[in-house]
This record gives sequence, structure tokens and C-alpha cells, in this order.
Amino acid sequence: MDFSSYDLRTTLRLIVLSGESRRVDVKRGTKHGAIYINQGEICRAVAGPIEGDEAFFEILSWDKAVHGDTQEPEAIERNMKVSTDVLLHLIKDQTSTTD
Repeated sequence: MDFSSYDLRTTLRLIVLSGESRRVDVKRGTKHGAIYINQGEICRAVAGPIEGDEAFFEILSWDKAVHGDTQEPEAIERNMKVSTDVLLHLIKDQTSTTD
């Protein structure tokens, strides 16, 4: 299933809830980033030289960014400290306040 037809926050929530392993590539102008989800757990984020939780929130801050997702069959080394449950809660709260 292609989740990228939704906004980024919804895409991330749907992939986590599906339990799939996917890479979400995000681009805004010259900025590039990726969020890796392994079996429904947000495990890695990279945005240029920034990694981990900071990269995750940096990517979410990019206004009018475009994204796409692809299957990620191999397990990726975790660099996130905040749990997926907390991240999903934060994403949901941010979506609710922007609607």
C-alpha cells in the first residue's frame, strides 16, 4: 500500500498502525530527510547532518514538504530515544491543533 497520498503525520501514523517496515523520504526545497519505521516502530530519523529525535522533529517542521514511502525490508539501527507511542501522541496532538 502507498501511504504517501496522505499528509506526512497521517502517513506516519498509518504505517505505524499497519505494523509495516517502511522508509518515508521527505523533501522540501534543498532539504532532504528520512524516517524509518521497523515493524510499526519509529526507529530512525535523518535530516542532513541531524539524526534521531531532533531530525524527526526537524522533518515535521518543514512546511509544504513532499514525501513518499517505500518498503524497508532490512532492520535499521535505531537512533530514536523517544518511544513510538509518545511520538504518535505528539503527532496526533499537533494534527488536532492545526486542523
